[in-house]
Amino acid sequence: MKLKNLFIIGTIFITSACAEKTGMIELQPELINTPARIYLQKTAKISVTDSRDKGHIVEVLNIDRPSTTIDSSAALSQVLNRQFKNQLANQGLDLADESDLKVIFDVERARTYVNQDVLDYRANTIIKLQVKMENSAQTMSKTFTLRATSRGPLSANLETLQRDFNTQLSKLIDQVLEDEQLQQFIKG
Repeated sequence: MKLKNLFIIGTIFITSACAEKTGMIELQPELINTPARIYLQKTAKISVTDSRDKGHIVEVLNIDRPSTTIDSSAALSQVLNRQFKNQLANQGLDLADESDLKVIFDVERARTYVNQDVLDYRANTIIKLQVKMENSAQTMSKTFTLRATSRGPLSANLETLQRDFNTQLSKLIDQVLEDEQLQQFIKG
């Protein structure tokens, strides 16, 4: 009986020692590839929208208590807006609000679901971004989806979730910037 109680107390102690206070996810995608100057004398209006019904980035699902959500320190649409404008400008695209070419990035999904068990966790990340481009002659739409899964012992660590989400976000941004169909549409 004493051994069983000692085991239970030890498990509770280890689990609570590894538990993390809910904080904020810092969105800091780091792009892997350096963009080449591929757009010459092209202008576009860039905008980013977020059509998700809830703005949090992480949702921790627990067996014995209600789920916990973790927000980001900055709006995802602002982070993506800055990233896409900077990277497309580095690729040679001139940004102008009065341009005939409009490029609209819409965040449809961006969430990490963490399934928290007693001794381990599993994190499933999904990021879905629709890119819509239009000019006076035509319209093009393409959706990019990225999924990733990670596992770990005990409880999910905020720094690990943050690093994993930023890695996946970086990969998605790279996919969009390197997409040949989008590049050809912009080049006209």
